[in-house]
Amino acid sequence: MKSKTLLTLAICVAAASVFSGCSTQKTRTGRNNSLLGGLFVYNTGNYQPVGPNTLDIDGTQYLGRVNPSGTQVSALWGTVTFHDY
Repeated sequence: MKSKTLLTLAICVAAASVFSGCSTQKTRTGRNNSLLGGLFVYNTGNYQPVGPNTLDIDGTQYLGRVNPSGTQVSALWGTVTFHDY
């Protein structure tokens, strides 16, 4: 009984992730790409500050870039954010 319930739940989760697809929006400053219902979000030309409820990783500290690109990548619905600006 329990295995049928877990199997049904796993099939529903897999179907939701496959059929949620991706979304692309073109904004004034760049592009906003969202995959799997916001699980991963890739923004180009986005120099907006990162929210307070995220683990913020600044790429300019680790990569030593002189010319930042404004790229922002968020994972797990904004829990972890990597930005280059």
